[in-house]
Amino acid sequence: MSQKIKRAVGPKKRVLITAASLILIGFAEAHSAARGAVSFSDQASNTAYANGMWTTGSNGGSGFAPWQLVPDVAQSGVNQSATWGFDTESAANVFGVTASPNIDSNGVAWTLWSQNATGTDPVAQTAYRKFNYALVPGATFSVDMTTDAIGTQGAEGFQLQNYDPSTNYATPILEVAAFASGSDYSVSWGGYTTSVPGFANSVSSTISSVHDGSAGGNNGNGLEVTVTIGNSNTASVTLTPLNTAVQGQTFSSLTINNLPINQLALFNDNLGSNYQADYFNNINITDPVSTPEPTSLGLMLGLMLIPGLGLMKKTARKLNYRQGGVG
Repeated sequence: MSQKIKRAVGPKKRVLITAASLILIGFAEAHSAARGAVSFSDQASNTAYANGMWTTGSNGGSGFAPWQLVPDVAQSGVNQSATWGFDTESAANVFGVTASPNIDSNGVAWTLWSQNATGTDPVAQTAYRKFNYALVPGATFSVDMTTDAIGTQGAEGFQLQNYDPSTNYATPILEVAAFASGSDYSVSWGGYTTSVPGFANSVSSTISSVHDGSAGGNNGNGLEVTVTIGNSNTASVTLTPLNTAVQGQTFSSLTINNLPINQLALFNDNLGSNYQADYFNNINITDPVSTPEPTSLGLMLGLMLIPGLGLMKKTARKLNYRQGGVG
């Protein structure tokens, strides 16, 4: 009788171990497939922004969380007599001259515009976009931008940030912007503080932002900004004008702090009574992430909780340890 039981239990145990092994192999293969570069992108001509509707919750392209626009112009009691707008419209006409090529895709770009803003208004106009993957060494980020009119104290541009969901605060890591106090685009990075807001480092490019109204420089075509994340907390920034008569510029070995980078913020900070606008388009990211697919990880965790799979649980713990987990 006992011999029959041993014969019956033996094969079942082997089948159980074999099934566990196959599942582990499948998990490892899924994990391996999730390693390597991922690419994601969005542009203003995507259907999520049809008819110029760029609003909080819009989510075109892939690899991003939905946009969050501040102030949300749908809310009452926010504007304090100033006017903000978020939409998609043409960035081709600047100072009455149609620039070609330009940053538009199918005739539109994301547009942040404001009128009659003052220093007492509650917030700068900002469009936030979280990334599904934090940018790691080897990642590249690019966006097209064009500045329009800027008030005497205004600023227009974008920041790459580290958003912390536990505090709901985003630390600026790197910025490319144009200011009314200067005629060229500037690149700022490193050591941003809140007590005296600002970056530790900033340098002006030789590329004219549009608001100076000159016929030279970039003059409305816009430029592609590419940020490459290096090792040892460094980054490089390349400004490439779409007007090929204007030479591009690269700033290398910029020391960046407070990583990771996981959020984009486009901004139009109008502190005057003037009309002010800036345009953005064509966000592209390539990121050499190494992350297990959530479905595979969930399957593994679920199987580890099933009674009787002690061997499988032990094997999974060893696999997790080798892959950098807590074990």
